[in-house]
Amino acid sequence: MTTAHLPAQRSKMLAESLSSPAPVLGIDIGGTKLAAGVVAPGGHLLSYSRGLTPKGTNGQELLQAVIAHAKSAIDDSSTPPVAVGIGCGGPIFLERDTVSPLHMPAWREFALRPTIEEALGLPAVLDNDAKAFALGEALYGAGRAAACMLGMVVSTGIGGGIVVKGRLLDGAHGNGGHIGHIIVSQRGPLCFCGAVGCVTAYASGRGLSARANRALKRGAESVLSALPSEAITGQAVAEAAAAASDKLAARLFNDAASALGRAIASAANTLDLDRVVLGGGQLQAGDLLMVPLERELRRRARLAFSRHVELRTAELGPQSGVMGAASLILQHWPVAI
Repeated sequence: MTTAHLPAQRSKMLAESLSSPAPVLGIDIGGTKLAAGVVAPGGHLLSYSRGLTPKGTNGQELLQAVIAHAKSAIDDSSTPPVAVGIGCGGPIFLERDTVSPLHMPAWREFALRPTIEEALGLPAVLDNDAKAFALGEALYGAGRAAACMLGMVVSTGIGGGIVVKGRLLDGAHGNGGHIGHIIVSQRGPLCFCGAVGCVTAYASGRGLSARANRALKRGAESVLSALPSEAITGQAVAEAAAAASDKLAARLFNDAASALGRAIASAANTLDLDRVVLGGGQLQAGDLLMVPLERELRRRARLAFSRHVELRTAELGPQSGVMGAASLILQHWPVAI
């Protein structure tokens, strides 16, 4: 979202709030977790509140959970924030300030930014949570000094953001960097977006869960068969894959790593990336994911400018989403943090 997308009155209100360096509140809204924190100038975290994203709730109950974390972070901060940056799962329609997150069906065309703004009494900006992650890592973490960086979150879903010389690439509708829906196979599986062969369908936690459950229903043998279907998460597949004797889990996880490598190679070839920063819950698998991922990346990225793209894991840890959301303010008012 560029400054040009903002109504003049809101732009003026935010500019007045941020006339000197001041703390801002970052809100991170994902399919698995919610978090909020107050970030001081220079990127220092003053407070932090985190919890699981409630399941099976309606839109208002989900909103109240978000607001509760935001108010908790504000109450715990030594200095109150003057504005709010919101990172939320997509798709997001910045021109309408609405969200329709694939993994949060309680919100469809939900007017998130003005609702948060009214609830907290603070001016706010909204963007995709993976873009916020990418910006935070570019400014304060593993992406520092990169000229053209892809930040990629591999978690319940897969998202990304592109930061070029310190600035987010928005795209036509604000969804630039949505790498989770790069097509890596023409034969499937069916993705939650409705397309066939997206990297999300292979490598996200939700995708791994769906693929494992389908294989088990077809009679595949695995230690996962002892679990109820809802307990077969991406993490459970990773843990089973770590046991060399579980061929199903090992195959699923290797497919996930290969899909990620192909997606990153395509992005590197298209965007002339010099660095890729990976974060999210699936990265807890460590070398089980990273070794085959990088092998596939090096096999696929063969152009002179893409073959040496640098691959790093995120440095900001669980707070990366909040740091990135707060950093969204920087895209419009550089005096903020």
